[in-house]
Amino acid sequence: MNGTRATGGVRAQRGGPARTAVACATLACLVLTGASCAPAQPSPGGSGAPERTGAPRVDEPLATEAKRAYPCASLTDAQAVAAGAPPGTEHRALHDGTGAACLWEPEASAEGAKIAVSWPSDTPDLDVLYGLRDEQAYFEETTLQGYPAVFANQNDWRDRHCVLYVGVSDDAVFYTAVDTFGEDGAPGPCGAARKAAESVVDNLRRNPAA
Repeated sequence: MNGTRATGGVRAQRGGPARTAVACATLACLVLTGASCAPAQPSPGGSGAPERTGAPRVDEPLATEAKRAYPCASLTDAQAVAAGAPPGTEHRALHDGTGAACLWEPEASAEGAKIAVSWPSDTPDLDVLYGLRDEQAYFEETTLQGYPAVFANQNDWRDRHCVLYVGVSDDAVFYTAVDTFGEDGAPGPCGAARKAAESVVDNLRRNPAA
């Protein structure tokens, strides 16, 4: 089955429209297919702490500074392979004004999942995402190792692409995005996104300074 690769973004959905990521300039759009190109906006007016929009509080916050500075330390290559990337997949860091991310992208001839881990500055905490829940095509609350998490995206292609946001403190969130390209026998993208996110949380707990 032949597919096309979107320039600067993720491969176009086979048998369907090209993903909107191709036209976007921000990091989140390049890594997270189907995402909005507009960053989340802060709540207007008022002084002091902004009003929360419903995200659960994080009881045991994790230190994230090192992983946000070097996002490829969030997940090892072996952990990416365990989540569905083909063996030998190499990572590369992505940085711009909307945050930092690391991408595991298979060779063009390889079958398997494409995995991204991102620390988005345009969604700096889970509460911002809750404020945008009505703009999402899907918004499914869950937990991951005791931390609040949400499967969410503005387009619903969960048969091939899935995004999981995890709040690891009241002011820090990361997401894992997995694209399986619709290959027969590929791991389910939401299950793969959860597996990758579990590894990120494990790494934050075990070695927060690296």
